[in-house]
Amino acid sequence: MRAEKLYNVLEGFDFRLLNDPEFKEDSVREEIIVPIIKGLGYSSQKPNKIVRSRNLLHPFVSIGSKRKNIYMVPDYLFEVNDKPAWILDAKSPTEKLANSKHVEQAYSYAIHSEVRVRFFALCNGFEFVLYDVSENEPVLQIPTYSLPVYWDSLKKILAPTNVFDLNNLDYKKDFGLHLKRLGFNKFESLVFPNVPITHIGQMDPDFFSLSGSIKENDETYVVSFDFDENCFNQLKDKIPQQAIDLLSKRNNTARQAVKFGDMVYFVNIDCRIGETLEENDKEIFLPMWVNQFISDEEINKMKME
Repeated sequence: MRAEKLYNVLEGFDFRLLNDPEFKEDSVREEIIVPIIKGLGYSSQKPNKIVRSRNLLHPFVSIGSKRKNIYMVPDYLFEVNDKPAWILDAKSPTEKLANSKHVEQAYSYAIHSEVRVRFFALCNGFEFVLYDVSENEPVLQIPTYSLPVYWDSLKKILAPTNVFDLNNLDYKKDFGLHLKRLGFNKFESLVFPNVPITHIGQMDPDFFSLSGSIKENDETYVVSFDFDENCFNQLKDKIPQQAIDLLSKRNNTARQAVKFGDMVYFVNIDCRIGETLEENDKEIFLPMWVNQFISDEEINKMKME
């Protein structure tokens, strides 16, 4: 079994603390948010400055002939070379983030005339949710325990050198569609060594899927691999036994999933291009179908032939 440790900006944090009733919003700021924003490259000094709790004059409140100044106070405003870049609001672990009143509040900060930034984010310790002001759904919704897996994606958007780049939300190309366009759908066996696994989902009790990335001619593609129970059994000794045990549970009303946190495991995959296009609200993709997971010894033998 081969595994590599990913960079973890929250190294050493005990996520069980999030269930402690005394772990509140201020703890989320200190223990979760501060390491994230420092890891992204921001500090209390220019040019990539963290501005804490800046009062923003509410521009809308006027009753009759009287006008009342109401101040809005985002927890964090980030500036790059004195220009507002993005907003972050901290919440208690007991507060829901997505599709909540907190999204509306953070959005109002982001579009404020004194700010006018493209991105705003919320974090309650359990999740880090990032929005684009022009999109209804989150750009990223990251469980914080899986942050090492998504760290590069987060930096690609929010790091000071990237946050004003209008191209930083381009989605990677789907590898299945790429191969189909090249005519590889006629092949019944395509072998890919050292494919990284960060998570596996149980789509049906006897149907599984994993996703990863593959680099081809300096271009990075996302790829989904679907497989049946027979192939799942071949993953024993390739991923932790705890993951095997969880995914082996059978429940027709609930689906199992495992995420490997800051560890990534590598497998060798013999597969073919699937036949059915899949679609979500952001993309169309063509999963690969796994023929078998093969050993390193078989890969080395293939290289010698």
